[in-house]
Amino acid sequence: MSFNDVKHAQRERLIFLDKCFCWKGRANRRDLIDQFGLSMAQAALDFKAFLIHAGDMAPEYDAVRKRYTARSDYQPVAPDETLANWRGDLQTILGIHFSELPSLTRVCDPKLLALLSRVLEKKEAIKISYTSMTTGDLSQQWIAPSQIVSDGTRIHIRAYSFKHEDFRDYVPVRINKDSSFETRLLTEPLPLDEDWHTIARITLAPCEHLSPEQAQVVRREYAFDGDTLVVDIRKALEFYTERRWGLNQPGARLECLRTEYL
Repeated sequence: MSFNDVKHAQRERLIFLDKCFCWKGRANRRDLIDQFGLSMAQAALDFKAFLIHAGDMAPEYDAVRKRYTARSDYQPVAPDETLANWRGDLQTILGIHFSELPSLTRVCDPKLLALLSRVLEKKEAIKISYTSMTTGDLSQQWIAPSQIVSDGTRIHIRAYSFKHEDFRDYVPVRINKDSSFETRLLTEPLPLDEDWHTIARITLAPCEHLSPEQAQVVRREYAFDGDTLVVDIRKALEFYTERRWGLNQPGARLECLRTEYL
């Protein structure tokens, strides 16, 4: 029987063992029992099945420590599943040996986001009071949402501003809760959002101040296929891309060689 033909419940247990051997290099029956609430007999059957499927990569039993130990060159039996959620598995399996910097919470009221989403779908405009981070002013304006966007750390609304007569980005948390939220149906199509429909093709390279050895490491880290890496984004997201990736900033590892607009 191939690994893919194993019944779902047992397959999940075998993948768990695969993860233990991949990330910790060891496992025993107790790991299965604690994780799945199995009997000792079922845990033994699962281990036997796993060792058969592991073939030449089968872990060896350490009679002194009473556990199975993976080979130093261990390769996962089911790599697609075992390595798919590597960050979460590292945190779960390694426990106290895995640390991660906390992310600052970027607040986004889901009820407000849902309202804006409905306005977008209905092709409506909505009246809001918005605080500008550029001027600090709180102003009322009508906007027509056209896209909901994530820059990787926060959500913002791409919308046409009737006040400014162009497309702008609005962060929901900066919309005053006392806004009227009055809506009206759009009577004519919005202008073309040229920045949204223009593709910015960015060519990236390791920063020129890096040594050849350092540059090669950067290429491996960011999965370069050659000397440069080409990324296509919407022009409307170019600012967020440069900020998130830290392009052309002091201490940066990557720099933008050129940008073409398509």
